[in-house]
Amino acid sequence: MAEVDVDQTSVRVAVRCRPLSQKEINEGSEECVEVHKDGQQVTMQMDAGTPHLFAFDHVFGKDSTQPEVFEALGSPLLDKSFQGYNSTIFAYGQTGSGKTHTMMSDRKSDDRGLIPRISENLFERITALTTGSRKFLVCCSFLEIYNEIVYDLLVPRGKSSPKTGLEIREQKGIGVYVKDLQEIVVESSEKLQKLIDQGFEHRATAATQMNATSSRSHCLFIIKMHQKDESDANNNNFSKMNLVDLAGSERASRTGAQGDTLKEGSNINKSLSSLGNVINALSKAAASGSKKVFIPYRDSKLTRVLQESLGGNALTTMMAAMSPAKTNFEETLSTLNYAKRAKTIKVNASKNDESEQISKLQSEVEALRAKLAEQASGVADTSKYEVQIEEMERFMKQTWDDKEKASVEHEEQRKKLETEAKKNAEKAVEEKNRRIKLLEDKGDIELSIQDLRSTKDDTSCWSHCCDQWTKNISYVLSLEQRISSQCRAVGLCKDSVMQDLDAWCQQRVKEGRDVDEGSAANRMLLSQAERKTASVLKELSVLERQERDLEKAVAVLTPEVRRMLKGVDMEYVLSKDEEKEEDKKDASKTEESLKVLSLIDRQLESHRATAWRKIAEDHRMLCSFTADGVKGLLSFCSSLGRDTEEITASLEIGGSSSSTQYAPTPRGSQGLLGAEVAAALGRPLGLACGDLPDSALTASSNQDAAPSCRLLDGVPVCAFGGWCPSKDGPGEYLQVDLGAGKFVCGFALQGRQPANGNWQRTRPLATKVVEPDPLPPERIFRRPPVRLIHDVVVAAVVRHKALAGQEGLADFSKEQLDYKHLQKADRQFKIDFFELLLLKLAFALKAVGVKEEEYLPLTLTSAEILGGKNTTESNRMLQLICFFALQQKGDMGGLLAVEDQWVTKFSVTWSVDGTVWAPIVQHGSKDPLTLDGVGDAETVKYVSLGDSMPSIPVRYIRVQPMEWHRHPGLRIEVYGWDEGADADKSSQPKERPKSKSGKKDAASAPFSMVERACRLEVLRAKTKNLQLAVEMAHAGAVEKWKHTQKEEAEQHKQQQAEKTQVEQQLADALQRMAELQKMHDLLTEKATDTEQSLIDADTEKLKTEVDRDRAEMQLKALEEKLEVANQGCMEEKAKVEELEKREEDLRAEREDLHMQVGVLTEERDATRKSEEELFENLHAKEEEVMNTNEGYCHLTDQIHEMREDYDEKIEQRDSVIVTLQSQCKQLSDEGITLRKEVADWKRKLTDAEKAINRAEAGLPSNYSYIAITPAALSPSKGAKSEKGKDDKKKKKVSESKAGGSPGTDYQDDFDDE
Repeated sequence: MAEVDVDQTSVRVAVRCRPLSQKEINEGSEECVEVHKDGQQVTMQMDAGTPHLFAFDHVFGKDSTQPEVFEALGSPLLDKSFQGYNSTIFAYGQTGSGKTHTMMSDRKSDDRGLIPRISENLFERITALTTGSRKFLVCCSFLEIYNEIVYDLLVPRGKSSPKTGLEIREQKGIGVYVKDLQEIVVESSEKLQKLIDQGFEHRATAATQMNATSSRSHCLFIIKMHQKDESDANNNNFSKMNLVDLAGSERASRTGAQGDTLKEGSNINKSLSSLGNVINALSKAAASGSKKVFIPYRDSKLTRVLQESLGGNALTTMMAAMSPAKTNFEETLSTLNYAKRAKTIKVNASKNDESEQISKLQSEVEALRAKLAEQASGVADTSKYEVQIEEMERFMKQTWDDKEKASVEHEEQRKKLETEAKKNAEKAVEEKNRRIKLLEDKGDIELSIQDLRSTKDDTSCWSHCCDQWTKNISYVLSLEQRISSQCRAVGLCKDSVMQDLDAWCQQRVKEGRDVDEGSAANRMLLSQAERKTASVLKELSVLERQERDLEKAVAVLTPEVRRMLKGVDMEYVLSKDEEKEEDKKDASKTEESLKVLSLIDRQLESHRATAWRKIAEDHRMLCSFTADGVKGLLSFCSSLGRDTEEITASLEIGGSSSSTQYAPTPRGSQGLLGAEVAAALGRPLGLACGDLPDSALTASSNQDAAPSCRLLDGVPVCAFGGWCPSKDGPGEYLQVDLGAGKFVCGFALQGRQPANGNWQRTRPLATKVVEPDPLPPERIFRRPPVRLIHDVVVAAVVRHKALAGQEGLADFSKEQLDYKHLQKADRQFKIDFFELLLLKLAFALKAVGVKEEEYLPLTLTSAEILGGKNTTESNRMLQLICFFALQQKGDMGGLLAVEDQWVTKFSVTWSVDGTVWAPIVQHGSKDPLTLDGVGDAETVKYVSLGDSMPSIPVRYIRVQPMEWHRHPGLRIEVYGWDEGADADKSSQPKERPKSKSGKKDAASAPFSMVERACRLEVLRAKTKNLQLAVEMAHAGAVEKWKHTQKEEAEQHKQQQAEKTQVEQQLADALQRMAELQKMHDLLTEKATDTEQSLIDADTEKLKTEVDRDRAEMQLKALEEKLEVANQGCMEEKAKVEELEKREEDLRAEREDLHMQVGVLTEERDATRKSEEELFENLHAKEEEVMNTNEGYCHLTDQIHEMREDYDEKIEQRDSVIVTLQSQCKQLSDEGITLRKEVADWKRKLTDAEKAINRAEAGLPSNYSYIAITPAALSPSKGAKSEKGKDDKKKKKVSESKAGGSPGTDYQDDFDDE
């Protein structure tokens, strides 16, 4: 730097051109910048256009080094700083042009930039100049302007940091300064370098399409130097160096910025625009001479902070960075014009002499005191003058010791804040670990999933994967409950069969002798047992279906959990390397989600093993058929001559605890462990989560797409959305190398969706179209920018000749395929381009025969593309473009078809060494097994091999499509377990409680899941054999009954013949008797005529005597009846009085009951009120529980117990009320009955009195007396009667029948006690 005029000088401008970047080289860009050899001129020319020549103080070419830049710019700045002048260097340029590289670069290497070199050289000079009389004091500050907010980079940001940032102030004598900006005293270059590193750790950066570490803020590093020389007062001065690294100007269309990054870029451009306006105004002011021009320093925080550097007391150097590529021609030309205007700015720079500065401050203080005195007597506000005086006096009185003391205090405060922040971080980590430990101890997988959803990072690309987990795990738990209930139902049916068989055995052997075995009772018991055994088999079928549903539900959920776990783990590894503070917080949140996911994975694994162990134990408990009834049944079948040896062996009658019931199945046998162990041990073998490498996946054709066969698209997401062979025919296969021998028990299958709009799939697919050109980061595809879509379209149309030659549609014009032209064009031109693109895609879909019902058309508009909306459809459009482009490269069959496709039937072959292959066959057969596929492209279906699984560990699996929809596209996951896995160690059961005798119950002893008795198929086989035995016994009993019936029929026939013979003899005897009777009749007629006269006389005599006796008897009878009637009347009167008295007692009792019902009703209302209060308290408790996880389980159990107690009390109270109402109704009915009886007795009493009166008058009486026993007169318990109030009573009875008193709402569905 040449000698500077201390009165007025111009801004010094240097230009540095970087080499072409790798991205620009890949794009085929050429250089358009030429640096002249004199080092002060640069020329720009675009093709045949007019060249642009610029002259500056320094021009550095692409071969320039960092030391050269320092010697030209940094060393002169230090010279002037030691002379007492303020100085500034600021770097300006487009994003990615090399500003930060020039100012900072790698701060610990030989390629370090200006700021590290200036700090090193500063202390080297101080060391050389320091003597006994000459001393130096260096202070530094570091700030950034992020989104128009000023932050101190040397102070860690926390919750206490002001959201509005630091304030910028201006004071005469002091100038523009940042209030509360920390100034740290620095004694060495190492400490200065440490502060620089500390500040850059807090600086905001982000990755864009143009720069992987783009600065998102302007940063200003301030070095203040104060020197004192006791021997030479001329050296007593101070200076300030401002080292500025500006964020680069950028265009959103080029950088692909979105969200916060887009907002940051907008604020950056706004502040740089304000800086340009200030430079323009200063340039005009310099050109106009004495004419005053308004300078808009206050338009932004950046220009306000740089006010002293641009137009004040400072020597300023501008370092303009630029790109030589033609693609950046406009931005580079703008930067050079910017620098050209800055070179015309005049600045005033003067030496900062200590005595002069103090004198100026004293003068300013005196002036302010004078103003303060003038306004002291008035009502004006003088506080601002007092504050200004206080600040100036503090600035004048501040000594070296004060600055060092303040620096030490700040350092202590900073360390304290760092320690506090570290403790808070450790406390937060401990709290997270404690919460996860609590979740693990609780073992509630639903609670863990809820915690994951509450702590998940919404910005993560995996956050949506767990949305359905709560529903899925609830379904799994409900299936387990249904299976447990179904096992109990099977047990009840089986116990009922055993009871019928026991009863049948007891019926057979009665009183020590055999009875008729074909009797109706025996046949009925066997028939019932036969029907119930069929019911057991039916219930076992339902149980098997539920168990398979449980196996499928867990098998489908497990790869989702492991895939998300692997994806979040990869995301965590990437985010952990980022330097942004926000990214570190995101990494911490991702780490927490990772821990919870790992916990869910472990809990799911443990829960699955435990659930299947419980199911196996239920099977084992159901497998016991050793009751006495079964023994008797088999004995009866043997007595019938039936062969029961096989049934007896199956039911294990007479076996011991060491029999085959408890013997494990040999591992080498077919169906080696059963469905229960396979479901407990079978787990995904690593396709979906990416544990199996791509090299383990091979195919008969389209090998490049083989890695895309991973279920759920795998991790990371694959390009083609599934694998499909090049030809739709037999013989095509997909081969999986499991890496080692494993037992294979099932497969999860999914169809293929080539273009589903998943943004994670777009980038790997687009890479195959635009390669070897690079693509932006994956996150840019979440909201595809116009530039990205245009690049893919250009690659598809120009390189692959896709979407061309369509009849009725024009091809893309040269202007439409030129992004620069598209970028400069108006909105209508862009809309026309995208409208044509959408029309071409629709035409292409129709041309390949895709129907709307098979593939939904794009629901996307040009306005949505330009506005970055409807991003799912935008990604689907990009995927369609890529598929149509790849179709031009070669014939890959259905792999490049865009409609959904899936496999409906498939077969599997396996191999141990990869040379000898065997098909999976049906159990008990040699025919290859054909497995069912899926019915759509999205649903995941689990197919269990069951007993058809290979009996030995296999390493290679081949999946061969047999039937398919459209094309044989698929995604798959293989399930199995390692050869050394142990079913019993997967989930050890807790030790069972001991019996009262202190010994473990035999049924409670630990068991092995590989026992035959634990298998459902064994239970079903035993039940079928039992059914067969019951059928045999029933058939034998029926045969015996038929034989008995036949013998009885023969005996009846013989008896019938004997009866016929006797009847014939009787008929002969009767005939002879009739003849004798005729002879007797003749003799009798003769005797009758002789005796007739004598008989008539005797008859008259007897008639007279009989009439006399009859009259006497009638008189005596009437006298007796009269006496009895009088006695009965007296008794009836007494009974009526007693009944009336009892009716009054019952009425009083009924009133008491009504009062009790009222009291109970009031108690019920009070209880309900108390219940409502309890529910309110419960609600409050639940809110408190939501604020803390500690004690959650205990409090929840307490609340449930309290609720159950109160519900039970309410049910008891309602039951009592219903009982009382029923009794009241019964009493009312009995009262009505009693009233009827009283009326009947009154009527009878009246009839009796009438009969007495008629008897006394000598008249005949028809009164009949019926004796009434005392028992008949005894009324039912609680009966009531009430005279003279029938209407009122009927009303009350009707109310009682209607359900109680008015206003009482009771239900009729309570259980009777």
